[in-house]
Formats: sequence, C-alpha cells, structure tokens
Amino acid sequence: MSTPAEPRRLDLTVFGSFRASHSLSGFETPHFHLWKVEAVFSAQWPLAGDRLIDLVFLQSTLDRIFSTVEGTHLNGVLPFSPTSENLTEWVWKRLKQELPDAPLSEVAVSLCDLNGKVSGRARLSS
Repeated sequence: MSTPAEPRRLDLTVFGSFRASHSLSGFETPHFHLWKVEAVFSAQWPLAGDRLIDLVFLQSTLDRIFSTVEGTHLNGVLPFSPTSENLTEWVWKRLKQELPDAPLSEVAVSLCDLNGKVSGRARLSS
C-alpha cells in the first residue's frame, strides 16, 4: 500500500472582472462583454511564511488595472486587437509590471455576456 503524496505546491487565485465593449475588424459591430479574469500565483509548499501574497493587495491591484478599461471601448484605449487571447497577455504584462517579484503562474480571461454566462476562455501560463 502506497502512502498518499504530500502537497508540494500552493496556487493562490485572485478573481476580477470588468465591463467593456469591443469589436473585431470585419466580423462585428461594437458590443459589450463582461470580461472575467483569474490570476494564479504559485509557490512551493510549505510556504516560508503564513501567506504567499496578500489577497486583499492582489485584489486592489487587479481593480486598479481594470479601472483603466472599465466602461470603455477597448479598441479605442488598447494598442492591439481586443481578443480574449490578447487581453490575457495584457493582464499578464500589467501584473508583472505592478508586481515584478510576485510568483505569477497563470492568467485566464473569460469572455462573458453581461449576465456572466461564459462563452470562452483564454489561458496563459508559465
């Protein structure tokens, strides 16, 4: 009989969202979505201290990032085509800019209708 494996890694996920419109060239007219975001921070277990990173601090950082696009037409405020894939990279880069030493391991952006129903997700991981 084998012994159950001991945990080796802790993943801490913070959630955020913003509402903004976008349009994809040649495909559609501008329309709003709810964009749900998950950012995962990972570390070896057991931790050196009592927490990986302060969850309230992470949430306020995400809120600050999203305040720059909340309620906007993304095509007019971002220098790239606002697809879920590109927004995933944008969130990753902004988090690394704001928290350069944080152990970011994954970012996911879900494309939702305004009621929160998910239609797809892009995920970027290290």
